[in-house]
Amino acid sequence: MPKDLLTPEEELRIARLRAYEILDTGKDPLLDRITASAATVCETPFALISLVDRNRQWFKSAQGLSFRETDRKSSICSHAILTPESPLIVTDLTKDPRFAANSLVTGDPSIRFYAGIPLVDEMKTALGTLCVFDRKPRSLTEQQLSTLRMLSGIAMERIKGIRESARVSRLLHVENEVFNRLLHSTSEIYSNASDLESGLSYLLRNLDPRLGWISARIRNLQTGGSCTTHDNASLETDPEIPGLWAMIDDLASGELGPATRIETVRLKNNHASYMHMMIPVMMRGKTLAQIDLIFPTYHHVDHGIKEAFELMASSISIIAERELITLELKRQATHDPLTGAANRTLILDGIKRALQECNPLEPDAIILFFDVDGFKEVNDNFGHDSGDRLLQEITRRLQGVCREKDILGRLSGDEFVLLARDIDVEGGLASLLERIQRNLSTPYMLGDLEIRVHSSIGCAVIAQSNVAPNEILRRAEEAMYLVKNGERRGFCIADEQVVTEFKARRLLERNVKQAFRDGGTFALFQPIVDLRTGSYSGCETLVRLRCRDGAVMSGRDFIPVIHRSRFQIQLDEYAFAETLRCFRSREGARLLENPSFRFAVNVSAAYLTTGGYAENCLRALEEASIPASSLCIEITECMVIPTEKTVIRNLTLLRERGVSVALDDFGTGYSNLKQLADFPIDLIKIDREFVTGVAEGNMTKNSLLGAMLGIAKNLGYEILAEGVETQVQADYLKSIGCDYAQGYLYGKPMPIGELLGLIGDGAPLLGTATTGHDRRGSGSFTTDGCGSPAPSQGKAPTGIVRS
Repeated sequence: MPKDLLTPEEELRIARLRAYEILDTGKDPLLDRITASAATVCETPFALISLVDRNRQWFKSAQGLSFRETDRKSSICSHAILTPESPLIVTDLTKDPRFAANSLVTGDPSIRFYAGIPLVDEMKTALGTLCVFDRKPRSLTEQQLSTLRMLSGIAMERIKGIRESARVSRLLHVENEVFNRLLHSTSEIYSNASDLESGLSYLLRNLDPRLGWISARIRNLQTGGSCTTHDNASLETDPEIPGLWAMIDDLASGELGPATRIETVRLKNNHASYMHMMIPVMMRGKTLAQIDLIFPTYHHVDHGIKEAFELMASSISIIAERELITLELKRQATHDPLTGAANRTLILDGIKRALQECNPLEPDAIILFFDVDGFKEVNDNFGHDSGDRLLQEITRRLQGVCREKDILGRLSGDEFVLLARDIDVEGGLASLLERIQRNLSTPYMLGDLEIRVHSSIGCAVIAQSNVAPNEILRRAEEAMYLVKNGERRGFCIADEQVVTEFKARRLLERNVKQAFRDGGTFALFQPIVDLRTGSYSGCETLVRLRCRDGAVMSGRDFIPVIHRSRFQIQLDEYAFAETLRCFRSREGARLLENPSFRFAVNVSAAYLTTGGYAENCLRALEEASIPASSLCIEITECMVIPTEKTVIRNLTLLRERGVSVALDDFGTGYSNLKQLADFPIDLIKIDREFVTGVAEGNMTKNSLLGAMLGIAKNLGYEILAEGVETQVQADYLKSIGCDYAQGYLYGKPMPIGELLGLIGDGAPLLGTATTGHDRRGSGSFTTDGCGSPAPSQGKAPTGIVRS
């Protein structure tokens, strides 16, 4: 055996292991449940209780393996026991020189990930491990690791219990009939008791009267259990016993402690003495219960009796530990670890019960769906620790509103749910909502930091038993979004109109997802004009979606659905690839013969925060033989893009290689001056809302439009106005210094061939004139434009000068 696999006191360790008399014994149901729980909690296919012998490792319990032992040289657990005070966790065994050539790694079962917690006895000796492993590299969460530690402690306690059971088995052959019954009860208590209370009751029922005790009682200190005494029916009733118990209770002070105590007790003015034996039932350093027995004389309390009762107390403590583990695992499965609130599973169970018990004529249950407005800003500005403390304080306040039958849950992030039962929906709901909003909007003090947040609340009344729990939850969520989006104020109850609109949105979502899966996406292009020269300078690519029935959806219809689904990055990748394909075609290549022509790629928050995005983008341009200077990426969702290093690095690298960066929808709230400071930007796009004001003669909007252009110009940015539909708008925008424009005045979205016909029409390409500006040209790609895909007439609009 290699010396580096031997512990400092290896022979002593082997001797202590074999003293447990557990090697090569049969299966143990409790240990099997522990390994099953470990595999479930850690989400691994394999879990073992492995005992490391001199030349082998032997599995007392195994989940996922058919064999029971391996040689020690290939034992990963042999490495784990070298540091009994800490776990051994290897995320990828193939990358660890200690294990890369291990037969369990290179061959069956092809282990890649390993996590082992040493099984350490009271002498700090590591006997083996409770370990989990997987066929793929991975890691454990802090919660999983904590639970694995806890289960390893229970496994060690059970192994100790098996040793004590072995001792009991030996005693059965040498003790008399009275001790046999007591010891037999000790060994059977595991299978006859499921929890602490039943274990204590079992012990009391199996007290053999021939042990010589006069009176006994067992107290469950966790529940304030009964102190009712149980007298020995085989002995004559002693009239002094009630007085003895009363005196014992009067003299009792503090906790018993971890050790059995025997003391002499005697009533005043009475020469008769009794022996009082107190045996604690301990778990995790705390006294759970106390066994009290009164004997007539000291000689009845010999060492054998004391040891037998201590064995029984140890057995009960293991039962209690098993009960606690079960409760903790159940709570972990049904509660949020950060706040302690119920999770989605428990909330849905509560809704299901409320649906089963509801009375449609007199509904008395409601779901409240909360979203904390401003929580993201707390995380961004003050850190996640402050965000976590805020969530805990919000939970505490909401729990203060809950009554006994209510259930408070946290679904994810800053979303909470309250299931309120036995409530007057007609008369008491409004006051409840107002009270909740008032409590949640009161400032939060996180140390010296004062935080103010508000909440958007959606409500769904539980009045129909034929509705699925998830449907009720979704209705409340949809109602909450109406508040969050500004369509309702304060709170919103999912009434018939809201439910109808919700069902329509659900139908739209299904159609969008189905069309997207079916490959119904295609690209159209809308021209962009340089107002300074009157020439075409680029185009915006608009993605459309064709449904099975042939209907075509514009971006305004399907993009919000895509944002809420897992397809966002997939859509970004499709849009970029399709744009490059179009500009590699004959028509697209002719457009790019003009070096000032620009197209751009829309980048969502999810895609822009991906490491290596810039390199992948530049590589795709190079493979398509398209210059990087022909591309302008358009940042969307700026409100939710974090100014992290990955984002800044991607944008900076692209600009260094010649790609332009545009900021979309400027002035609408989705983009603002903060983004101009945070992100490297070349061009900003003014939302069509402000352009519409030009035609209406809206002086407020016109003044605001002029102010925004002034700020952008002073900062050195170029400006593009969207939604230009009339010559009046175009002339006004040009007069106040706007650089570029796009809209129906210049052309609707069209295929690449029609775009070439509009811009080229057999003549030289447009956009060659300059005005002395040295910033990059414009153009943008986005997927949230509007307008139907109608073909262009192939003619330049009025006022456009061909160059």
